Amino acid sequence: MDEEKIVSIINENYDMHVKQAVFFRDGGSLSYTVESDKGKYFLRIVRPQLMDTAVEAVKIQLFLMKKHLPVSQIISDIKGEPYVSRELQGEKYLYILYEYIEGTDPGPEDMEQAGELVGRLHNCMEEYGGELKVRDKDFFIDRYIAILRKKKYARADEFEAYGNEAWDKVKHLPAGYCHGDLYRNNIFMADTGELYVLDFDTSCRSFPVYDIALFCNETDYFTFHEDAYDKTVCMLEQFLKGYQRHRSLSREEKEAIFDLLAVYHFQLQATIIEIYGPDCVDDEFLDNQLDWLYRWKAQCASRAAEP
Repeated sequence: MDEEKIVSIINENYDMHVKQAVFFRDGGSLSYTVESDKGKYFLRIVRPQLMDTAVEAVKIQLFLMKKHLPVSQIISDIKGEPYVSRELQGEKYLYILYEYIEGTDPGPEDMEQAGELVGRLHNCMEEYGGELKVRDKDFFIDRYIAILRKKKYARADEFEAYGNEAWDKVKHLPAGYCHGDLYRNNIFMADTGELYVLDFDTSCRSFPVYDIALFCNETDYFTFHEDAYDKTVCMLEQFLKGYQRHRSLSREEKEAIFDLLAVYHFQLQATIIEIYGPDCVDDEFLDNQLDWLYRWKAQCASRAAEP
């Protein structure tokens, strides 16, 4: 996206003079650091593919700000609105400006503290009165199968059988608020030592334990590593020490975490293809993903059978 155009939009709509916008990352939404006469800010530009939840995500963040849960503060525009909407080639994008927080991603030593924060987040969102989009099998499994069939991928039936089996193992888990994208880089460690929750664009009503699975995940999405299961268990043990101070987790939920990591592959791959187009992956990549899933399933079964 044209950085000069981004600077122009911010200067037109915010009480500041921006000098430059520097691309930071593409994580579904586009992220930039913004230098202005009033200091440094963080800008997220929400793509049309995430628009169905983007406005509600802003409402959630404003709600959590009022509840004093540590989230990055949204900067209002000159009209007092929490975002700016603009059209590009007939599609709507949202520009959301935040305070800039100096810090880094949390490390393994911060898992217990992160667990406390996520427990507080899940509890706090039980009071949220807004409308959360319901995410079910259609979102997590079936849309990926539909994409594979549209691509005429020869092994789509294998993915479908695997996805149906994985979903059957998790479909009765307790439902509630789910952040939906709680990877390590969406909880941020400020230089002060305080943790902040970021990026609420995929917030939904689904399985709260899905957030725990993503945050504790030590697997490599592209390459299967035998030791990733044990590393994930270690992260989970530390995380739950903090989480369970605020919120209980059933045995069924704990055991489902490893099945949810398989479900995550279906959900993430569908989202990636929806954003970047069907040609962003080829049959070799899909074959490797299926091989990863089969190896993960075998390892989970082996561990579950251990005394």
